[in-house]
Order: sequence, then structure tokens, then C-alpha cells
Amino acid sequence: MDQKNATYRLVMNSLFIVLSILLSRLLAIRIPIGNVEVIRFGFGTIPMFLSAFIFGPLDGFIVGGLSDLIGFWINPMGAFLPQFTLTSALHGLIPGIVFRYFFKRRINYWSLAISCGLGEAVGITLTPFFIHQAFDVSYAVLMPPRIGGYVVSFFLNAFIMLLLLTRIPQINKMMEKK
Repeated sequence: MDQKNATYRLVMNSLFIVLSILLSRLLAIRIPIGNVEVIRFGFGTIPMFLSAFIFGPLDGFIVGGLSDLIGFWINPMGAFLPQFTLTSALHGLIPGIVFRYFFKRRINYWSLAISCGLGEAVGITLTPFFIHQAFDVSYAVLMPPRIGGYVVSFFLNAFIMLLLLTRIPQINKMMEKK
């Protein structure tokens, strides 16, 4: 990779990190129970997915992890737990792996829905597990709203990704370069 492409990739991933922080920390709907944030519904994973789909799974992993770390330093919401950073990083890694190696970077609604859905599945499995382990919040409280949010995000994230990847010429051009 030449210097120009490396710089462009770094700048784009930096923008994806900032967008993820804004969409997940500031523009998300948060529902606390007691002093623990149990549900957060937002679109902070969209920039992670974009990075993973355009530049690859490793970039999605880095964007996911750094957006959680930097987001915590800027706007902490409770104690720092590294397992949530790992979960955020996996939100970028898993869709990138599925999209690149299973679907061979074909852009259609179902390839994006399955790739994004598997990434979101990390959020509805690992996050409740970590919240339960750290704060002893019951799964009966944690799971129902997450499953409902997962169903909505499964269809909505894929639709948003399809629009972004096919309708914005600059992103479409980046997808064609690979």
C-alpha cells in the first residue's frame, strides 16, 4: 500500500471512529435500570460496518475498539470494563469477515443483512452476559428489549448500509477499488 492510500485509509477510519462515537454516545437512546445502562439503541455500529466493508475486517475491529475507548474517555457512562471494548471491536470484525470471505464483497440487501446481523448478534449475546457478570442484572430484564432492538436493527442497518454503499458515489468508488 502506498503512502497516499495509507493516509487516506487512516483519515477515513478516523472519521468512522468520530461518527461512531457521535452516533453511539450522543445520539443514542439510553435506558438505565438503577445505575446500570441496560439498553442503548443507536446507530453507532454503522461506521464500524462501513470500515469493515470498505477496508476489511481488521479495520472494522480497530474502529470498533478505538471508538469505544475514545468514546469512554470523552463521555464515560459508568465504569470502564474492557470486555465492552472487546464487544465493540467484534462489532466491526465479524461483519467484515462474513462480508469479505463468505459473500465475496457482493453488495445486496441479504448479504448486508446477514453480515450486519451477525455483528449485532455479538451485542445481544456478549453484552448481556457481561452486564450480568459485572452488575448481576437479571437476563429476564436484559434480553427482551435487546431481542426487539435486534429485530429492528437487523432490517434497518442492512437498508442503511445498502443505501450508503450504493447511492453515495464516493463510497461506491471505494468499494470498487478493492
